[in-house]
Amino acid sequence: MINESSSDLWLERSTFAGEFIGGVAYGIHVAIFGATLYFMTRPSASGRISKTFFALACALFTLGTITVSAKTKFYQLMWIDNRDIPGGPPSWILNHYNNPVETLADASYITANFLADGALIYRLYVVWNNNLLIIIVPVLGFLASTAFSILTLFQSERPGANLWTHTTVQFAVPYWSMTIAINATMTLAIAYRLLSMRRRVTSTLGAEHARMYTSVAAMIVESAAVYSVTGLAFIICYARHSNVQNLILPILDQVVCIAPELILLRVACGRAWTRKTSSSIMGPHETLGIRKGGANNVTNLFNTSTGTTLNHSRNSSDFSVHIDAEKQAMESIV
Repeated sequence: MINESSSDLWLERSTFAGEFIGGVAYGIHVAIFGATLYFMTRPSASGRISKTFFALACALFTLGTITVSAKTKFYQLMWIDNRDIPGGPPSWILNHYNNPVETLADASYITANFLADGALIYRLYVVWNNNLLIIIVPVLGFLASTAFSILTLFQSERPGANLWTHTTVQFAVPYWSMTIAINATMTLAIAYRLLSMRRRVTSTLGAEHARMYTSVAAMIVESAAVYSVTGLAFIICYARHSNVQNLILPILDQVVCIAPELILLRVACGRAWTRKTSSSIMGPHETLGIRKGGANNVTNLFNTSTGTTLNHSRNSSDFSVHIDAEKQAMESIV
């Protein structure tokens, strides 16, 4: 019988539990991807979804699937195929982290993270009315985090190294810190923008018409806040060398793919913030103030971006809003 310390047992238990939690997260991922694929392929979404968005959704799901599959195979090697080696599974995972299966899982995660960060930068650009200045810092952070991610992968897969060796941690902590920081910054910037737009739409049409784009659920999805929160929890545990990281990392593996897919789902349903939304409210060259014809611009927003019909009387400030049955059905899903 292998004698293991309490810390080794906690490492195994947390890793084992994390694998199950990761399976649940993957199940949620499958459901979200299925819904995204369904709405993307509907005829009504043909004008809203480009081939690039469709390819992005498929790529993220494929990478998430590869990650969970490779991790499962790696744990099989650790707990079943090589369980009798001296030191037991904890010793095996530390000495064989450069196994090709684990390398595949890590590479898939880093690639998914690269795509997700790029997608969020694009969302920030769109929500801020195609303002290039707002994305300068995120783009620089994105390039730096990409470089650190490659170095982290290279260091962790070297013979005798793993994700927790000192040389790897030197690159991994800056990598995750940077990617979480730029995601948190973009999350706050998008949330601020949506709240600002909520006030503008509310002052013109009333609060009920602003909910589609600026409800709590909309802001959480549009800003990819779920990924920022999960990533922050992980980097804290990782930097403190806590085994709780083993419970969070499998969730993060899927959340990094789920967050952009939720945005794509809203786009496919006609409920996400688009370029038309920004230009309808702000005008093509304005980012911070409403033009003189702001009320007409907001009316435009509902005519062009959501499929909602507005009847505006010249002698009255009242608006009559008619939402078709299909839009109501999609509203209940997101």
